[in-house]
Amino acid sequence: MALSLLFNASLVIQTHLVFAIGAFVLGAVQLLTRKGTNLHRRIGRVWVFMMGVICVSSFWIKEVMPQSAFFGYSPIHVLSVFVLVQLCLGIYFIRRGNIEGHKRCMTYTYLGGLVIAGAFTFYPGRLLYRAVIEPFFAS
Repeated sequence: MALSLLFNASLVIQTHLVFAIGAFVLGAVQLLTRKGTNLHRRIGRVWVFMMGVICVSSFWIKEVMPQSAFFGYSPIHVLSVFVLVQLCLGIYFIRRGNIEGHKRCMTYTYLGGLVIAGAFTFYPGRLLYRAVIEPFFAS
């Protein structure tokens, strides 16, 4: 692995990555453990905060398409907007007692915001691809 690439990345990218890894782990815990407990609520609040940081920080990461017609934003930024909407809806639903709506929003948030978006970060040429996968193919 070429971890030096990650250590030399901007503070925004490092923050984004650390929060994404943490949210991925906490989200898995949330999805796999008992719902409705005090622990679930506490972890959920931390997870929502982490997802918010990930989404907001993504708007300062424009390296993928710096010359795009959309001021450097790429299609992956649409996922950030999607996740922010889903987080708000998930909070709204649970406060209204709509457990199924809450569950659906938070599951979509985890899958869309972490699993799918995370998979895109390993696309050839992207930072995580260069740091984690490319070194295995270097001569």
